[in-house]
Amino acid sequence: MNNTKLFLLIGTSLSLIPNLTFAQCVATQDCATLGYTETSCSGGSGVKCPFGNKWACFKSESEFCNEYGFTLSCIGTNQTGGASQTCNGKYNICKCATNFTWNTDTKSCEANTANCVIGALYYADGTCSNDYISSKKLLGIVIYEKSASQNGWVMTHKPVATDIAWSTEYVDISGVLTTSSESSLTDIQASCTNTDKITAQGNSSKYPAAWAAKNYKEGGKTWCLPSGGLLKNALDNSANFTKFNAAILEIQSKAGTSAATILGNVYYGYEHVWSSSEYSNNLAWEFTATTSGSFYMGNDFKTASSYDSVRPVLAF
Repeated sequence: MNNTKLFLLIGTSLSLIPNLTFAQCVATQDCATLGYTETSCSGGSGVKCPFGNKWACFKSESEFCNEYGFTLSCIGTNQTGGASQTCNGKYNICKCATNFTWNTDTKSCEANTANCVIGALYYADGTCSNDYISSKKLLGIVIYEKSASQNGWVMTHKPVATDIAWSTEYVDISGVLTTSSESSLTDIQASCTNTDKITAQGNSSKYPAAWAAKNYKEGGKTWCLPSGGLLKNALDNSANFTKFNAAILEIQSKAGTSAATILGNVYYGYEHVWSSSEYSNNLAWEFTATTSGSFYMGNDFKTASSYDSVRPVLAF
Protein backbone atom coordinates (compact mmCIF):
# COMPACT_ATOMS: atom_id res chain seq x y z
CA MET A 1 0.00 0.00 0.00
CA ASN A 2 1.51 3.31 -1.01
CA ASN A 3 1.84 6.21 1.41
CA THR A 4 -1.04 8.11 -0.12
CA LYS A 5 -3.50 5.30 0.52
CA LEU A 6 -2.21 4.76 4.10
CA PHE A 7 -2.67 8.43 4.91
CA LEU A 8 -6.22 8.39 3.60
CA LEU A 9 -7.12 5.31 5.66
CA ILE A 10 -5.73 6.81 8.88
CA GLY A 11 -7.52 10.08 8.23
CA THR A 12 -10.77 8.28 7.60
CA SER A 13 -10.51 6.24 10.80
CA LEU A 14 -9.76 9.28 12.93
CA SER A 15 -12.73 11.13 11.46
CA LEU A 16 -15.01 8.39 12.85
CA ILE A 17 -13.94 9.02 16.51
CA PRO A 18 -16.26 11.49 18.23
CA ASN A 19 -14.80 14.63 19.75
CA LEU A 20 -14.03 14.22 23.50
CA THR A 21 -14.82 16.98 25.98
CA PHE A 22 -12.77 16.83 29.18
CA ALA A 23 -14.75 17.93 32.36
CA GLN A 24 -12.80 19.98 34.84
CA CYS A 25 -13.69 19.85 38.64
CA VAL A 26 -13.32 23.27 40.15
CA ALA A 27 -13.61 23.81 43.95
CA THR A 28 -16.60 25.95 44.96
CA GLN A 29 -15.81 29.42 46.16
CA ASP A 30 -19.13 29.84 48.00
CA CYS A 31 -18.24 30.35 51.68
CA ALA A 32 -21.72 29.45 53.00
CA THR A 33 -21.73 26.15 51.09
CA LEU A 34 -18.35 25.32 52.58
CA GLY A 35 -19.63 25.98 56.09
CA TYR A 36 -18.26 29.45 56.67
CA THR A 37 -21.43 31.12 57.98
CA GLU A 38 -20.42 33.32 60.92
CA THR A 39 -19.47 36.97 60.66
CA SER A 40 -16.97 36.56 63.47
CA CYS A 41 -15.83 34.07 66.11
CA SER A 42 -15.52 34.73 69.82
CA GLY A 43 -11.86 35.15 70.68
CA GLY A 44 -10.93 34.44 67.09
CA SER A 45 -11.49 30.72 67.64
CA GLY A 46 -12.26 29.74 64.07
CA VAL A 47 -11.12 29.60 60.47
CA LYS A 48 -11.69 32.40 57.97
CA CYS A 49 -13.09 31.55 54.52
CA PRO A 50 -10.31 31.94 51.96
CA PHE A 51 -12.76 33.43 49.46
CA GLY A 52 -14.52 35.99 51.63
CA ASN A 53 -15.11 37.44 55.08
CA LYS A 54 -17.13 34.65 56.71
CA TRP A 55 -15.85 32.34 59.42
CA ALA A 56 -16.31 28.75 60.55
CA CYS A 57 -16.21 28.95 64.35
CA PHE A 58 -15.13 26.27 66.78
CA LYS A 59 -17.96 25.35 69.22
CA SER A 60 -17.32 25.35 72.93
CA GLU A 61 -18.10 22.13 74.79
CA SER A 62 -21.33 23.57 76.24
CA GLU A 63 -22.46 24.82 72.80
CA PHE A 64 -21.77 21.42 71.27
CA CYS A 65 -23.64 19.61 74.07
CA ASN A 66 -26.62 21.97 73.86
CA GLU A 67 -26.88 21.45 70.11
CA TYR A 68 -27.31 17.71 70.65
CA GLY A 69 -29.82 18.02 73.47
CA PHE A 70 -27.61 17.44 76.48
CA THR A 71 -29.22 20.14 78.61
CA LEU A 72 -30.75 18.29 81.59
CA SER A 73 -29.42 18.10 85.14
CA CYS A 74 -31.95 15.35 86.02
CA ILE A 75 -32.61 16.68 89.52
CA GLY A 76 -36.16 17.86 88.80
CA THR A 77 -39.46 16.60 90.18
CA ASN A 78 -39.51 12.78 90.37
CA GLN A 79 -36.16 12.59 88.52
CA THR A 80 -33.51 10.29 89.98
CA GLY A 81 -30.45 10.93 87.81
CA GLY A 82 -29.37 10.64 84.23
CA ALA A 83 -30.27 7.75 81.94
CA SER A 84 -27.85 8.63 79.14
CA GLN A 85 -24.19 9.45 78.66
CA THR A 86 -23.13 12.85 79.95
CA CYS A 87 -21.95 15.77 77.89
CA ASN A 88 -20.48 18.69 79.80
CA GLY A 89 -22.10 17.22 82.91
CA LYS A 90 -25.63 17.21 81.41
CA TYR A 91 -27.96 14.49 80.11
CA ASN A 92 -30.58 14.23 77.37
CA ILE A 93 -32.71 11.58 79.17
CA CYS A 94 -33.47 11.25 82.88
CA LYS A 95 -34.39 8.33 85.13
CA CYS A 96 -37.73 8.55 86.94
CA ALA A 97 -38.95 7.55 90.38
CA THR A 98 -41.19 4.53 90.86
CA ASN A 99 -44.62 4.97 89.20
CA PHE A 100 -43.26 7.66 86.86
CA THR A 101 -42.20 7.42 83.20
CA TRP A 102 -39.94 9.67 81.13
CA ASN A 103 -41.78 11.72 78.50
CA THR A 104 -39.42 12.64 75.66
CA ASP A 105 -41.74 15.39 74.40
CA THR A 106 -42.11 17.28 77.68
CA LYS A 107 -38.72 16.16 79.02
CA SER A 108 -40.25 15.36 82.38
CA CYS A 109 -41.20 12.40 84.54
CA GLU A 110 -44.95 11.83 84.33
CA ALA A 111 -47.08 9.67 86.59
CA ASN A 112 -48.20 6.29 85.34
CA THR A 113 -51.99 6.07 85.34
CA ALA A 114 -52.34 2.29 85.20
CA ASN A 115 -53.37 2.26 88.88
CA CYS A 116 -55.82 5.15 88.47
CA VAL A 117 -58.94 3.01 88.26
CA ILE A 118 -62.37 3.92 89.62
CA GLY A 119 -62.22 4.01 93.41
CA ALA A 120 -58.45 4.59 93.62
CA LEU A 121 -57.08 7.41 95.78
CA TYR A 122 -55.49 10.15 93.69
CA TYR A 123 -52.51 12.11 95.04
CA ALA A 124 -51.07 15.52 94.19
CA ASP A 125 -48.04 13.97 92.49
CA GLY A 126 -50.36 12.36 89.92
CA THR A 127 -50.09 8.82 91.28
CA CYS A 128 -52.89 6.54 92.48
CA SER A 129 -53.17 3.86 95.13
CA ASN A 130 -55.83 1.74 96.79
CA ASP A 131 -54.20 2.63 100.11
CA TYR A 132 -54.22 5.88 102.04
CA ILE A 133 -50.63 7.21 102.16
CA SER A 134 -50.24 9.80 104.89
CA SER A 135 -46.91 11.10 103.55
CA LYS A 136 -48.55 12.22 100.27
CA LYS A 137 -51.14 14.89 99.60
CA LEU A 138 -54.50 13.31 98.85
CA LEU A 139 -56.68 15.17 96.33
CA GLY A 140 -59.62 12.86 95.82
CA ILE A 141 -60.97 9.63 94.36
CA VAL A 142 -60.92 8.49 90.73
CA ILE A 143 -64.46 8.38 89.31
CA TYR A 144 -63.61 8.01 85.61
CA GLU A 145 -60.63 6.22 84.11
CA LYS A 146 -58.24 7.81 81.63
CA SER A 147 -58.03 6.44 78.10
CA ALA A 148 -56.07 7.28 74.97
CA SER A 149 -58.85 9.59 73.81
CA GLN A 150 -60.44 10.84 77.05
CA ASN A 151 -59.37 12.43 80.33
CA GLY A 152 -59.71 10.61 83.58
CA TRP A 153 -61.55 12.42 86.40
CA VAL A 154 -61.12 12.73 90.15
CA MET A 155 -63.75 13.92 92.65
CA THR A 156 -63.07 15.36 96.09
CA HIS A 157 -63.50 12.96 98.99
CA LYS A 158 -65.77 15.41 100.78
CA PRO A 159 -67.89 18.43 99.79
CA VAL A 160 -66.21 21.84 99.54
CA ALA A 161 -69.56 23.63 99.92
CA THR A 162 -72.93 22.67 101.38
CA ASP A 163 -76.37 24.32 101.53
CA ILE A 164 -75.54 25.99 98.25
CA ALA A 165 -77.74 26.99 95.31
CA TRP A 166 -76.88 26.41 91.66
CA SER A 167 -77.94 29.97 90.77
CA THR A 168 -80.17 32.83 91.82
CA GLU A 169 -81.66 33.36 88.36
CA TYR A 170 -83.38 31.22 85.77
CA VAL A 171 -81.33 31.39 82.55
CA ASP A 172 -80.45 28.86 79.86
CA ILE A 173 -76.69 29.27 79.52
CA SER A 174 -75.46 29.01 75.93
CA GLY A 175 -73.12 26.09 75.34
CA VAL A 176 -74.08 24.20 78.50
CA LEU A 177 -75.93 20.95 77.79
CA THR A 178 -79.63 21.37 78.55
CA THR A 179 -81.72 18.21 78.47
CA SER A 180 -84.70 16.78 80.32
CA SER A 181 -83.69 13.26 79.27
CA GLU A 182 -81.31 11.36 81.52
CA SER A 183 -80.19 9.21 78.59
CA SER A 184 -79.04 12.39 76.84
CA LEU A 185 -76.52 13.22 79.56
CA THR A 186 -73.54 12.51 77.35
CA ASP A 187 -71.35 15.49 78.31
CA ILE A 188 -68.86 13.33 80.25
CA GLN A 189 -65.83 15.48 79.38
CA ALA A 190 -67.56 18.87 79.65
CA SER A 191 -67.15 19.66 83.36
CA CYS A 192 -64.61 22.45 82.97
CA THR A 193 -66.01 23.96 79.78
CA ASN A 194 -69.44 24.03 81.44
CA THR A 195 -68.01 25.64 84.55
CA ASP A 196 -66.25 28.35 82.54
CA LYS A 197 -69.47 29.19 80.68
CA ILE A 198 -71.51 29.33 83.88
CA THR A 199 -69.03 31.57 85.70
CA ALA A 200 -68.83 33.82 82.65
CA GLN A 201 -72.60 34.30 82.96
CA GLY A 202 -72.39 35.94 86.38
CA ASN A 203 -70.47 36.37 89.63
CA SER A 204 -70.42 34.09 92.66
CA SER A 205 -73.53 35.66 94.16
CA LYS A 206 -75.51 34.66 91.05
CA TYR A 207 -73.87 31.27 90.34
CA PRO A 208 -72.50 30.11 93.68
CA ALA A 209 -72.10 26.36 92.94
CA ALA A 210 -69.93 26.76 89.85
CA TRP A 211 -67.83 29.43 91.53
CA ALA A 212 -67.35 27.25 94.63
CA ALA A 213 -65.85 24.57 92.38
CA LYS A 214 -63.76 26.99 90.35
CA ASN A 215 -62.36 28.74 93.42
CA TYR A 216 -61.26 25.44 94.95
CA LYS A 217 -57.46 25.37 94.45
CA GLU A 218 -56.32 22.26 96.31
CA GLY A 219 -53.01 20.92 95.00
CA GLY A 220 -52.67 23.87 92.65
CA LYS A 221 -55.01 22.11 90.23
CA THR A 222 -57.91 23.31 88.08
CA TRP A 223 -61.17 22.12 89.65
CA CYS A 224 -64.61 22.24 88.06
CA LEU A 225 -68.28 21.57 88.74
CA PRO A 226 -68.88 18.03 87.40
CA SER A 227 -71.00 17.60 84.30
CA GLY A 228 -74.22 15.65 84.49
CA GLY A 229 -72.82 13.07 82.09
CA LEU A 230 -69.79 12.49 84.29
CA LEU A 231 -71.87 12.06 87.45
CA LYS A 232 -74.25 9.70 85.70
CA ASN A 233 -71.51 7.60 84.14
CA ALA A 234 -69.31 7.55 87.22
CA LEU A 235 -71.68 7.26 90.16
CA ASP A 236 -75.18 6.33 88.97
CA ASN A 237 -73.93 2.77 88.97
CA SER A 238 -74.00 0.36 91.91
CA ALA A 239 -70.45 -0.95 91.46
CA ASN A 240 -68.89 2.52 91.07
CA PHE A 241 -70.96 3.98 93.92
CA THR A 242 -69.71 1.18 96.18
CA LYS A 243 -66.08 1.68 95.09
CA PHE A 244 -66.27 5.40 95.82
CA ASN A 245 -67.60 4.88 99.33
CA ALA A 246 -65.11 2.06 99.97
CA ALA A 247 -62.34 4.57 99.23
CA ILE A 248 -63.95 7.00 101.69
CA LEU A 249 -63.87 4.29 104.37
CA GLU A 250 -60.18 3.65 103.63
CA ILE A 251 -59.40 7.35 104.17
CA GLN A 252 -61.48 7.51 107.34
CA SER A 253 -59.82 4.41 108.78
CA LYS A 254 -56.34 5.95 108.42
CA ALA A 255 -56.97 9.70 108.79
CA GLY A 256 -60.14 9.92 110.90
CA THR A 257 -63.83 10.31 110.13
CA SER A 258 -63.52 14.05 109.47
CA ALA A 259 -61.02 13.46 106.66
CA ALA A 260 -63.62 12.20 104.17
CA THR A 261 -67.40 12.06 103.81
CA ILE A 262 -69.46 9.12 102.59
CA LEU A 263 -71.67 10.00 99.63
CA GLY A 264 -75.05 10.70 101.17
CA ASN A 265 -73.81 11.41 104.68
CA VAL A 266 -73.74 15.21 104.52
CA TYR A 267 -77.26 15.99 105.65
CA TYR A 268 -78.25 13.25 108.03
CA GLY A 269 -77.98 10.61 105.35
CA TYR A 270 -79.11 12.59 102.30
CA GLU A 271 -77.03 14.51 99.77
CA HIS A 272 -77.54 16.22 96.41
CA VAL A 273 -74.35 16.79 94.40
CA TRP A 274 -74.79 19.59 91.86
CA SER A 275 -73.72 19.05 88.25
CA SER A 276 -72.90 21.76 85.72
CA SER A 277 -75.58 20.52 83.27
CA GLU A 278 -79.01 22.11 83.00
CA TYR A 279 -82.34 20.31 82.98
CA SER A 280 -84.21 23.46 81.88
CA ASN A 281 -83.95 27.19 82.44
CA ASN A 282 -85.03 26.78 86.08
CA LEU A 283 -83.77 23.26 86.91
CA ALA A 284 -80.31 21.66 87.02
CA TRP A 285 -79.18 18.03 87.09
CA GLU A 286 -77.80 16.55 90.30
CA PHE A 287 -76.66 13.21 91.66
CA THR A 288 -78.65 12.17 94.72
CA ALA A 289 -77.34 9.68 97.27
CA THR A 290 -78.42 8.34 100.65
CA THR A 291 -76.49 6.41 103.24
CA SER A 292 -79.00 3.59 102.90
CA GLY A 293 -77.38 2.87 99.52
CA SER A 294 -79.94 4.37 97.15
CA PHE A 295 -78.80 6.79 94.45
CA TYR A 296 -80.07 8.28 91.22
CA MET A 297 -79.74 11.17 88.80
CA GLY A 298 -82.48 13.77 89.17
CA ASN A 299 -83.04 17.50 89.08
CA ASP A 300 -83.76 20.34 91.43
CA PHE A 301 -84.61 24.01 91.19
CA LYS A 302 -81.47 26.01 90.61
CA THR A 303 -82.27 28.29 93.53
CA ALA A 304 -82.64 25.35 95.94
CA SER A 305 -79.94 24.97 98.57
CA SER A 306 -81.21 22.47 101.14
CA TYR A 307 -79.19 19.24 100.93
CA ASP A 308 -77.25 20.56 97.94
CA SER A 309 -73.48 20.31 97.91
CA VAL A 310 -70.48 20.84 95.63
CA ARG A 311 -67.88 18.12 95.10
CA PRO A 312 -65.48 19.48 92.47
CA VAL A 313 -63.66 17.33 89.92
CA LEU A 314 -60.33 17.62 88.15
CA ALA A 315 -59.09 16.04 84.93
CA PHE A 316 -55.96 13.92 84.67
